[in-house]
Amino acid sequence: MERVVYIRGKFKGNNKEMKEAYLYAKEMMTKYDLNPQYMGVTAKEGWNTHSILTIKRKEKQLLEELEKNKKIEDIELYAKEMEGKEIIDNKSYFLINQKDGIIAFWTNTNIEEIDFKEILEEMKKYVEPGIEEICDWESGALPIVYIHNGEEALEKTGKFQDKITVIYKKVTPLDIPIEV
Repeated sequence: MERVVYIRGKFKGNNKEMKEAYLYAKEMMTKYDLNPQYMGVTAKEGWNTHSILTIKRKEKQLLEELEKNKKIEDIELYAKEMEGKEIIDNKSYFLINQKDGIIAFWTNTNIEEIDFKEILEEMKKYVEPGIEEICDWESGALPIVYIHNGEEALEKTGKFQDKITVIYKKVTPLDIPIEV
């Protein structure tokens, strides 16, 4: 089971806010002993969008490109469970998606120690909420499809029986279309 917190709405700002959100995500994950080791970046140029890269090797490039105002669409942070140099499982994930107006975090580790309401409030600095939610996600699938598409993603496919337990949810009308 993962606990998920996300906002889907309208991104506030540009690369300056992307950088602030990235630094917040990294600090928050570290605070809860979910040290992110990997990142993914989607950009118009300069990044292979299908690669997960080590933060140690690529963070400097990301921060420089954000400073130069290069078009970065989204940033993902991953904390992986490792056994030696082998990745065993995902522990947590943070997404900052400027293009789609989504900011999300989920984890299957240290759930009871993490203040998800505090994280949600911090996320509001970066995304104007259309939908804000905290929930428990039980599925063989990742919650990203639910975060992007809303409840239509919960249709049973036969392979995965998605179970969601809503802890908090608020929908606020915005001047952009959002599927609930």
